[in-house]
Amino acid sequence: VTISFRDTAGQERFHTLSTSYFRGAQGFVLVYDITNLKSFQSITIWMSDIYEKAGDEVDVILLGNKCDKESERVVPKQKGEKVS
Repeated sequence: VTISFRDTAGQERFHTLSTSYFRGAQGFVLVYDITNLKSFQSITIWMSDIYEKAGDEVDVILLGNKCDKESERVVPKQKGEKVS
């Protein structure tokens, strides 16, 4: 079994490059910043591209990052739990 990770940091300049890695992938880990609403909003764009290019059967794990900054949270936990 080979595991390969690609960290694009959500940057749009890597978006076209990263879509070439979607084909054949078995799973994805998407990470958003709980203190940054734009970071969370971009998740839906990435998920749409993943399902379009990798298929509906691929596994996606969603992680909220920077949980140590709970006092600065702008994305409620429940909002992240509703993403599918």
